[in-house]
Order: sequence, then C-alpha cells, then structure tokens
Amino acid sequence: GRSTLTPRSVALHSVANGVAPGGANLKQSLPVRIFGNMRAAATAPGRLMKLGQITKDLVQEMRDRQKAKSGGDGEEDDKSEQKAAASSTLKAFLPSYIKSHVIARTEPEAFRHFLNTTLNVILDSIGAKEGYDFQPYHKAVRGPGVDFYAWGNDFFRSMVKFRQSRVEGVEHLETIQEALAAGDNVVFLANHQTEADPQVLSLLLESQGVEDLAEKTIFVAGHKVTTDRLAIPFSMGRNLLTIFSKKYLDTFSPEEKEVKSARNQKTVSEMQRLFQEGGHVLWVAPSGGRDRRTGNGGTRFEPAKFDEQSVGLFCLLGQKAEKASGKKTRFFPLAMWSHKLVPPPEGAQAAVGESRSATRAPIGLEFGPELVPEEVGGRKGMPQAAEAAVRRQYDHLDALLR
Repeated sequence: GRSTLTPRSVALHSVANGVAPGGANLKQSLPVRIFGNMRAAATAPGRLMKLGQITKDLVQEMRDRQKAKSGGDGEEDDKSEQKAAASSTLKAFLPSYIKSHVIARTEPEAFRHFLNTTLNVILDSIGAKEGYDFQPYHKAVRGPGVDFYAWGNDFFRSMVKFRQSRVEGVEHLETIQEALAAGDNVVFLANHQTEADPQVLSLLLESQGVEDLAEKTIFVAGHKVTTDRLAIPFSMGRNLLTIFSKKYLDTFSPEEKEVKSARNQKTVSEMQRLFQEGGHVLWVAPSGGRDRRTGNGGTRFEPAKFDEQSVGLFCLLGQKAEKASGKKTRFFPLAMWSHKLVPPPEGAQAAVGESRSATRAPIGLEFGPELVPEEVGGRKGMPQAAEAAVRRQYDHLDALLR
C-alpha cells in the first residue's frame, strides 16, 4: 500500500521549462545522484547570487510599475492594513523561497519567467481595490493569460523534498477512479494542515500518474482563503465550494452572520446539485480548520476533531442524491501531512492577513479504504469512524515522515 515517488508525471510543463525540476531526478542512479549533488553544492553560492539578483531586479521593476500605475497618490482604502500585511509577508517570504529554487536547481531564466508571473499575480491581488468575487461554486481559472492551477502547483514545487515524501494507500486510488468513472461521487474526509493542501494533493497525485484526479477535485473552502490577498490567487486555481466555517461564524456581527449563513445555504444547494449530477470528487476537512500542535510548546501535530454535523451533512446530501438521481456517494478517509511546508499560526483561529513562513520539507498523503455509512452506524456513526480512520492513517504517516 505504500509508494515511493516516481517522476511519471511530475509537472512535465514545468520540467520542460526548467522550473524546480527536482522531482524529475527521482529516477537517477545513486552514483549519478551523488555526483549531481556534489556539483550542485559547489555551484550553490553562485546560483544563490544569480537568483537573488534576478529577484532584486524584478522586485524593483514591479515597484516602479506599481508606482507609475498609482500615480504616487498614496490613496488608501479600507483594506490598506491587510494589503500592508500581505506585502510585508511576501517580502519576508522571498529569501527562503529563493533558497528553495537554488536547492531545486531551477534554471535562472526559468526562475526569472516564473518569478515575474508570480510577482505580477500576487501584487495584482494585493493592490486590487476589491478582492476576487468567488461564487458559491467556483471553477478553477485556467486562463487566458495565467493558468492559476498550474501556477499554484509550480509555486510550491521547489519547496517539496520529493525523495522523502510519501503516498500511502495507493491501492485505493484505482477504486476511487472506478467509482468516478461509473458516475458515483467520491468524498475525501480529510484532516487539514496548511493553505497549500490542494497543491500538496496535486503534486503527490502527479507522482502517481493520476493528476487528473487532483484537477477534478472540488475543495470545500473557508472564507479566509477566498478573502486573504495572498491566498486568493492560489484559490482561484482550484475548484471550490465556498463556505463560512461554523467555527468562525460567531466572530461576525449578528447582521453579518445572517448574511454569511444565507450564503452557506446557497453553497449547500450547489453541493446537492453536484451530488445529483454525479461523477464529482470533493475534499472536505470536517474539523472546519487546520490542525495545531499538541500541548503547550508541543512539536507534534495531530488531526483536529471532526465536526459531527459536517460529516452528517455530507452523508445526508449523498442519501438525498441517490434517492433523486440514483447517483451514489462514496466516502474515503484521507490523511494529510504537510504542516512543515507552510506551518499554521499558533492559536485556535487564524485571521485574514496572518503572517506566514515556509520551509522546504517532505509532504505525505495516505488514502484509506472506503467507509460505508451502513457498516459504521449510519450518519450517527460516520463522524467517529471517519475521524478514527484519519487519525490511524495520520499516525502511520507521521511515523514515516517525522
């Protein structure tokens, strides 16, 4: 049930362009790899200087362009604080990001092209007067101009230690693909660790030759990733069902809470429509938020508690869809190990505009066998069964990757 990563489909478009081609080197023999690593270590300082200078030049170009665009009027709006926080985070993030491309041996011209696109995309998001208008059901923006799905994957590619990463439970992928081909729906009941989890799913499924599964996946996404200026471009590249998590609804005023709750109802109606249509794959984190470290000052992450009503809702929607259209909904537990990539902030709740850090790290997925509601106590038994399955899978991944 375990899989070491292969280069079967590791971003062919990216490798061809020289962007973070580390994943394509997985098939190299040990002597070739050792020689390549020695050569890379010897040339790393020079490559760091070169990529650093490219970054400096591009950032200055962007500043000049932004200044000319605004006319230097210094006009502020009600989002100026969030924009300033996003700009500060981007500035702090760049040094570690450059190093990840040095280690991944990204070609300088490929780095220049990719970073130019990245700065344009992110600075356009930061500088926009209004955020992107996400509908209850958002389809990935794949062009023209920018393929936000591919760009988001490429952004994190250089930060992944592919050789140390793991995909477990690969035997269940065939069952999942067969279910979708038959017109059934598939729901991944998952834990959630970083904002990059959609890209983690894509990058690791690419390694198994089933990137199409990641491309089709619809993520149930909370308001933070659809309103935070740095997160918006990455969210634009994914299929989303946008919600306001119950965990955060009480942070809004009574009037806002009423509006957000009404919006959630529209999203639930879209879910029901998709389930009745059949052949869709959804990813949901029933905890309603990201995992956190255990205990005071603990270093280990563990899956957050699943919300019983959230799991029950998906079971109910699946049952209704089967009665209405004959389309079945099948549930699979999915453990995700990704917290080292973009660690979540301390505390139970995250804020829009939160600071971020990133490190080059291994990542992991573990797919579990199908959970059949009737076999685990129906809608009442599913939440506990799903959470227990994800915790078992996560513990196994954690033992392999820590």
